[in-house]
Amino acid sequence: MSDTDIVFQPTVDDLVHAYRLNLWRRYNWKYLLKAFAITSIAYVVLLFGGFRVASGAFPDWRNVWWMAGIAAVVTIGVPLLNHLLLRRAARKIYSQQKTLQQPHTVIWRSDHFVVESPTSHEEFRFADLVHWSEDSYVILLCQSAVMFRLIPKRVLAASQVDLLHRTLLQNGVRKI
Repeated sequence: MSDTDIVFQPTVDDLVHAYRLNLWRRYNWKYLLKAFAITSIAYVVLLFGGFRVASGAFPDWRNVWWMAGIAAVVTIGVPLLNHLLLRRAARKIYSQQKTLQQPHTVIWRSDHFVVESPTSHEEFRFADLVHWSEDSYVILLCQSAVMFRLIPKRVLAASQVDLLHRTLLQNGVRKI
């Protein structure tokens, strides 16, 4: 095997780490702030509009603060709930998707990478990737906001990680 070839079998933990990394890359501060603003505006409009129509008067300001509090809880609660339920979902996906339980070979060259398993063979150009992300457990090669290929760092030597980083950067794939 060369520095550009790796063989691994994904585990449930690899899948959990990949999904968590993908989830938290999507739920960044910009997203949370935007979601809070939209939810707050929707609640305030519904409160003012509904209260005004029903009673003919404007609501008390403490009701507006309650609505802002509910919006904050919803904005923070939804990503947190997703994070907490992710391990269960990953276990279910891993048990249902039999290709995840097979050994995978990932080979990367200067302009593309190949993912092989006993039942599939796929080639991807680095230029077709939207971005890539990593944490201490996995490297995600993202084909879209929700579709990605994972490479567990547990199977990579430090030199392979550096080589993969250089290859991705040379091909203009941005890191997020």
